[in-house]
Amino acid sequence: MFRVSIDPSIFFATLPAEILFEVGASSEFLKAKMELEDGRIVEALIYSVIVSAQGRENVTLAATYEGALPVLGAKFLEDFGLKVDLETSLLKPTRRQGFAYNFES
Repeated sequence: MFRVSIDPSIFFATLPAEILFEVGASSEFLKAKMELEDGRIVEALIYSVIVSAQGRENVTLAATYEGALPVLGAKFLEDFGLKVDLETSLLKPTRRQGFAYNFES
C-alpha cells in the first residue's frame, strides 16, 4: 500500500515507474506531453492502474516520466466519484459507489 498526495489542479495521476511496475499497472502504449510546475515539458508514458481509496477500488490512468512524484489528480477524483473537502482536506464522495453517472428521469 502506498500513500499518495492528491492535487485536483492536475489532470492525470503521476506516479514513479517503480510504483507502477510494483502494482502491476498496464501500459496503454500512449504518450502525453505534460507541462510541469517549473515550466519544463516532458513526454510521459500512460498506464492503467487499479487504485483503492475510501473503500472504493477502480481503474484510472497514470502518467510517468523521469522524476515523477506520486500525486493523484482530477481524473482520479472523477473516476472514483470523490472530491477534496477544502475545510478538512479529506476525501468526500460526490456520488454513490459504483456509479459513474447519476441519471434520473
